[in-house]
Amino acid sequence: MLATRGRVAIVHRAYPWEESNLNELEELCNTAGYEVVYRLFQRRYPHPEYNIGPSKLGELKQAVKNLGISKVIFENELKPLQEYNLAKILSVEVITRIRLILEIFTQHASNLEAKLQIKLAELKYELPRAREKVKLAKRGEQPGFHGLGAYEADVYYEEINRRIHKLSEKLEEIKRKKLSANLQRRVEGIPVISLAGYTNAGKTTLFNTLTGYEAEVSPQMFTTLSTKRRLAKIDGKPVYVSDTVGFIKNVPTLLISSFMSTLMEIAEADLILLVIDASEPLETMREKLDASLSTLRQIGVTNTPIIIVLNKNDIAPPTNLEEAAKVIGQSYPVINISAKRGDNIEGLHRVVSQFLNSFVLFKASLTYSDEAKWLLQQAYMKGRVIDLKYQDSTIEIIAETPLVVAEKIRRLTNPSGFRIIKQESDQ
Repeated sequence: MLATRGRVAIVHRAYPWEESNLNELEELCNTAGYEVVYRLFQRRYPHPEYNIGPSKLGELKQAVKNLGISKVIFENELKPLQEYNLAKILSVEVITRIRLILEIFTQHASNLEAKLQIKLAELKYELPRAREKVKLAKRGEQPGFHGLGAYEADVYYEEINRRIHKLSEKLEEIKRKKLSANLQRRVEGIPVISLAGYTNAGKTTLFNTLTGYEAEVSPQMFTTLSTKRRLAKIDGKPVYVSDTVGFIKNVPTLLISSFMSTLMEIAEADLILLVIDASEPLETMREKLDASLSTLRQIGVTNTPIIIVLNKNDIAPPTNLEEAAKVIGQSYPVINISAKRGDNIEGLHRVVSQFLNSFVLFKASLTYSDEAKWLLQQAYMKGRVIDLKYQDSTIEIIAETPLVVAEKIRRLTNPSGFRIIKQESDQ
């Protein structure tokens, strides 16, 4: 995409032990349509007024003047007052990574749900800034109010709160409808496989390969925002495959909460295929895997089975595939493929089929909870419960269920509380 939205400077103030994330920030800027002409990285503890140190701020101010920079974009989250102080000194707009991501989301939003989620995130982002603007307006300063006084600032703040409440209600209604549709699919007995992973890992290409669909594939970040779901066949048996928004490092809480109605598609899946770009350096792969697993935990994925899919094996160094399989394979099943060329897709089918179609006879001890009750219902619906005993705070169960259900129960127990008695394939 050609840069058409202006020249920008990007800034990352890191703690002494942190590495620069300017490369990813620049990639985000390029996706949004900006031309990055200046990069500033500083290791230090945050300055209370400017986040970066005063001397670096002086360098940045000179660069803004000399290079015709129209916007400064920070990797760090800024306090509202810091944002205001920086904009006042630099005489250009100052935004953060969150605001930049929301700009990209706005460009790619294709349906009502995505647009509502973006607007909600924007308002949540603006709320603390509005609070600061109210304080400044009451002191006689006009931070972006174009002459509005304290009364108008108060009204502005209350209006944001009102709109947040209204949008949240609309999204809650969409969420209820989705839950109803998901319940219907569960009644049908068709399992749901969700594709997850870092943005640009190749999820949508894999979605197209598995389903025969032709969803748009782009090298840009965050091409997919809305959930796509299609019926496919794995070993001749029907499954739903879904693709949704990609992850990114340090996902802000407000994005997680605003996009929960979309992200819950992943949380409620029977099986997650976590796609990793195996062509990247090993350390980058580890960082993106950790970021993806962290996001999954944030959205409530605690015991859903996960298969790690190392994508792009046609261009990945063999050592990457070997080392990644060795390290990751200690915690998760791993398979390498090329979604673009179709390499080893049959192997992926076999691994998925094993999870969905193999039956396991097991004994487990579950601590009593709502999640345990839900898993018991799954055991009754999809398998057979042979013995069930309620103790003071635990449930003792012997059951035969699909591996995907047994794996969920295993993840809810401690290591000594789950034992496989027998496993066989339902072929």
